[in-house]
Amino acid sequence: MPKTYNNVYSYMRELLCRNTGWTLRSLRVPALALLLSPVWGVGGAATASAQETPVTLEEVRRMAAEGHPDVLAARARSDAAFREWDVARAYRLPSLAAEFDAVRSTDPVAAFGSRLRQGRFTEADFAPHRLNEPDALGDWGAGLGLEWAPLDPAASSVARASEALARAAGLGSDWAARAAAFRAELHYLESVGAEAHLHAARTSAQAARENLRVTERRMEEGLATEVDVLQARAARENARAEVIRAERQIRDSRERLGLALGWDGDRIPVPADRDFPSLPVSTRTLAARDVEGRPDLQASRARLVASASRVEEARRQRLPSMEGFARVGTHAHAPLSSPEANWTLGLRVRLPLFTGGALTNRVQALEAERLATRKEHDFLVREAEVEMGEAIRALESAEDALGAAVAAARASGEAARLMRRRYEQDLATAADLVTVESRAARDAAREVSAATSRAMAAARVRFLTATHDRPETPNSGDSR
Repeated sequence: MPKTYNNVYSYMRELLCRNTGWTLRSLRVPALALLLSPVWGVGGAATASAQETPVTLEEVRRMAAEGHPDVLAARARSDAAFREWDVARAYRLPSLAAEFDAVRSTDPVAAFGSRLRQGRFTEADFAPHRLNEPDALGDWGAGLGLEWAPLDPAASSVARASEALARAAGLGSDWAARAAAFRAELHYLESVGAEAHLHAARTSAQAARENLRVTERRMEEGLATEVDVLQARAARENARAEVIRAERQIRDSRERLGLALGWDGDRIPVPADRDFPSLPVSTRTLAARDVEGRPDLQASRARLVASASRVEEARRQRLPSMEGFARVGTHAHAPLSSPEANWTLGLRVRLPLFTGGALTNRVQALEAERLATRKEHDFLVREAEVEMGEAIRALESAEDALGAAVAAARASGEAARLMRRRYEQDLATAADLVTVESRAARDAAREVSAATSRAMAAARVRFLTATHDRPETPNSGDSR
């Protein structure tokens, strides 16, 4: 009759003593509590209150591309860049401003000018003492001012640079969305692989339990030794440990998937798919794809255009600029008195003659920055080409490895089945069976790992071959 225990604590104490050779007196409670803490503490509390939510692969891609914090931040930066572009091209339209001022002063020049503007100047105001020491005079003024710079070569270059930076930010936002979707897809595939690994581990554990049952029965019949039973029991415990590890991997992969989706800890995503997706195109087709169509490389090229426009803007500061201005205003000595109106209309042409070398140094600095941007862009393109080649070769290798792993798993599984039959017929030893069963379990796990690696390699190839068809001139700012 099996022994009964009052609680789990008593069972774990005796189990630990039986496996380690300790006595109940030498076994201290803190040590056992330390061993049990991962089971009773962190593992259960982390997911006890979380709600499991089934998700498909397409839903995972979409939710990550729409709601991940990195994507939201990139979109905010893109919107800010388009606003800056609006600011940079605002010079094309005239600016209108309303003015109001109230002044009270005993300054001779202010008093003289204010009387003239108010239309209250008399012959007595020419008296020397009134000119030198005037009484305090108030002036209430209001007006409208208009300014417009129809010719400003430097400002037009600034606008082009801002346009290129806005386009780069928009492309960067698109790439951030694709990157977030790719990361979420990897974690999704990892979670699917973890579930497949758990299924394989449970199958192996079931076989190990059956082997132990048969071995114990054979020992009762005198056909097996205690060593055979101990080996079968060790194989069962190893298989059970593999199940525990697979269950932990599932929890870890699901939490990482939730983090990739930008979810809070109150929801845990559960993959609805059980099969890995296949790559829709061949590697030969992928090898001919142009990597420069990727949004991140297009964004780098746009930043290069912006850098060149900044150099052009610095050089154009040597050219003349023209600005027109107009003003209509009124002046009165009191708020409710009759105002005197006046207007001003003018044209200003500005040509820098000497700046102390500031323009020359700025051109040289921006030219060096443009050269650095060019070098960085060329390196990014080359790096993308190498990365693409690596991804294609990794996919081809993963496909070959998956084929080999499937063949090995089938062969070792059939070998384990035959060896189990031979063992039941007393034609093989328990050690032979344990060896073959262990190899079958390892090969089954390798098949799952190979399938996961192949799916991830295919996802990486899809991600690296993503192109962008956005027009050269962004439309986001046109509506504002």
